[in-house]
Amino acid sequence: MWSPNALAQHLGVSGHQVVAGLEALSALGLALREEGTQVGLRDPLELLDAERITAARTGPPLRLQVLEQVDSTNAWLARQQASPVPMACVADIQWAGRGRRGRPWLMPLGAGLPLSIGWDIRHWPALDPTITLAAGAVVIQALTGLGARGLSLKWPNDILVHGRKLGGILVEGQVRAGTGAYLILGLGLNRHLPGPLSIDQPHGDLREAGIDPALSCNMLAAALLDALAQLPDSYPDPGFAAYQSQWQAHDACAGQPVVVHQGAHTLTGEGGGVDEQGRLRVLTTTGPVMVEAGEVTLRLLLSTTPD
Repeated sequence: MWSPNALAQHLGVSGHQVVAGLEALSALGLALREEGTQVGLRDPLELLDAERITAARTGPPLRLQVLEQVDSTNAWLARQQASPVPMACVADIQWAGRGRRGRPWLMPLGAGLPLSIGWDIRHWPALDPTITLAAGAVVIQALTGLGARGLSLKWPNDILVHGRKLGGILVEGQVRAGTGAYLILGLGLNRHLPGPLSIDQPHGDLREAGIDPALSCNMLAAALLDALAQLPDSYPDPGFAAYQSQWQAHDACAGQPVVVHQGAHTLTGEGGGVDEQGRLRVLTTTGPVMVEAGEVTLRLLLSTTPD
């Protein structure tokens, strides 16, 4: 904790510059706390560091780029040239991230962890969308290994903590002239959300999952990159079949009343898991109906969690 005057003297700047700097930090999403005439950060702040992340990694090789801020880690990778070695990027601030169906996903400084990995998949017969579900399963496994509890998966791409949105996965494919096909897998996780935020759905962060607040964001990034970097080892064969049971063990919709919206058509039933093609099984009064990923939105009738 510092007083503005003490900060000004320590930094060799004017008091007005200190006040402006504190306002800028607040605008970036950092929560400040005040005690009398002193001010400080509500939560400790650690910035992402490529050397620390790389030193902590044990998984397959990646070309890693750490960004101070970015529109979207997926969009940044899409602008890069593909390489034989998979490329990954993480960012301290993401100001134009995208969720499912193009919804915005803002990550202020220190509040979240946006990361993306890109692979050359020219050897795949086609882009397999089930890698979205497989990614959810390995993210849950990685977070559980770090001490997280109360996690579940909402078909097809949401990660929940105690029924509220903790994160999401966005998979995109590109066809590039002369270099074949390129797969970009993005993950966004809420780490330490400041409040209040204008988020249009119930949401939670890693603190609510029981993750130690002192856990280094660089160690978190390393663990998640290690988990996700191994996914292509299972694709295109056996694909999602290798992750199906793991995904279903964390299925938030299993045995729950659900409503699936497909354009003007509404399907009501009970969640019955997913098959090896990643399709959602909805148990209706007339029998099971298989729903393809990417065609629907889904709501749990017993939950207020929107898509």
